Amino acid sequence: MSKRPTTKKSGSAVGAVSQPDAEIRYPRRTERRRKTRAKLLEVAAGLFSTEGYGPTTMQAIADGADVHVTTLFTHFKSKSELARSLAAGELDDLRARAFQSREAQSVFAFVTAETLALAEMLEASDKPAHTLWYALATDDELAFAWSEYDRERKSVIADYVAAEFGLDRQKELRPDIVAALLLASAFLPLQRWVENPRRGKLAAEVKEAMRMGEAAARTLLEA
Repeated sequence: MSKRPTTKKSGSAVGAVSQPDAEIRYPRRTERRRKTRAKLLEVAAGLFSTEGYGPTTMQAIADGADVHVTTLFTHFKSKSELARSLAAGELDDLRARAFQSREAQSVFAFVTAETLALAEMLEASDKPAHTLWYALATDDELAFAWSEYDRERKSVIADYVAAEFGLDRQKELRPDIVAALLLASAFLPLQRWVENPRRGKLAAEVKEAMRMGEAAARTLLEA
């Protein structure tokens, strides 16, 4: 009697475990992985702030997190991917703060408060040019990451504008134009100050820039 041919099952290889299944079957392993990833992000953020994005190496990040560098590469394929993950986390936080603030303050007050908080951090830093925000905006390796970060940031503020003024982003451009205008007003004084620090003047420059940006935005919104 001939042996019945066996058919090869499609899909994952025998013994392979999908990510959701792995989280259920190996909860301790999954939790360790999450903690390791969080530690790597924390160490990278600290090194980027103190040493700068460019000089920081993957080996230094691994050493700071007390893991082998191969472990680091299982979580992040490159330093730029790690930086993008940090930026994505910041965007998630911004999105949550913006949503929670819609009922409490205007979009103009929100963007001004966010910008002043960043200004305070820059003034308190010994090396303001080493912040991830500035690295994203100026480092050639992170040009794509900055474009993604900037686009998402504008989208968060445009949603805020649309919600506050009852506008539909699908039908008109004003929310997006106002968002771009407000964020440009916020970014320019910060960039100029980082490149040529003038102690004690950053907050005043931010407030003046935001005042002009708000005036222009309101004119556009009232048109």
